[in-house]
Amino acid sequence: ASVAGLTILAVGLAAAQADAPCAACHREIAETYARTGMARSFAATASGSVPPIDGGVLHHEPSREFFVLTALSEKPALQRYQRGFDGAVSNILEATLDYRFGSGNHAVSYLHRTVAGELVELPLTWYAEKGGYWAMSPGFDRPDHNGFGRKVTYRCMFCHNAYPALDAGADREEAGTRFPGRLPEGIDCQRCHGSGREHIDAAQRGAAPADIRRAIVNPARLAPARQLEVCLQCHLETTSLQLPGELMRYGRGVFSYRPGEPLEDYLLYFDHASGAGYDDKFELVSAPYRLSKSACFRASNGALT
Repeated sequence: ASVAGLTILAVGLAAAQADAPCAACHREIAETYARTGMARSFAATASGSVPPIDGGVLHHEPSREFFVLTALSEKPALQRYQRGFDGAVSNILEATLDYRFGSGNHAVSYLHRTVAGELVELPLTWYAEKGGYWAMSPGFDRPDHNGFGRKVTYRCMFCHNAYPALDAGADREEAGTRFPGRLPEGIDCQRCHGSGREHIDAAQRGAAPADIRRAIVNPARLAPARQLEVCLQCHLETTSLQLPGELMRYGRGVFSYRPGEPLEDYLLYFDHASGAGYDDKFELVSAPYRLSKSACFRASNGALT
């Protein structure tokens, strides 16, 4: 199968805000982008910004756990506890809400940073539906959920934030979990335009306008397949099931993809074989597949983006 020209192997199975240097010359674009969900995808949790839990406590019956919002060292925190046979509070665990994960357009999950520099997803999420409410985070609404132990990996961060500053080669491990002390806040300009260093240098030295333009990736000037891949780097998931859906090419770092390069040079995608009973599946991130099947896309001969 293919999406936007990507070869997908069939497996038969029964920026918060735009970067300041960019905003200096592209003020209107930067201000507009800063209001999008992608730009607000990740940020440090500000005191007073966490919505209250309705009634003050959330009881998760499947795990027999209770959750309340508290504070630790003047930071918002989440506390989990249980009740013994005599009703006494026991099994208390508390962690600060150091980062918010998600723009809030649909939901906001929270992360705790450990002393080892790892990020842990906390079990409660705020959902924007119905005027806003708290419930278990995705994948946590079960008796044996991960509690305060689900670590955020480099692959998780890849799609939810700008690239963190890591030492050369440190991102070769997809399941890496140690992050630098300072993290970017929100998906930035460079995720769709590539590195801006040469572009800025060309502008500062007064290069010809054509040379300045050539020094940055403008998705509008890419071929349609490459344009789509700028989005597909995060928005294509061939399957939510454990095939796996994708494998990183040997020798590539998690944060090494650059807009404009063929996406299949970075990731190798897998899917169920045609005719294996999954041809019309609808899963978690199926939008690219659904677009590629639409009458409009097929009639455009690949030009629709």
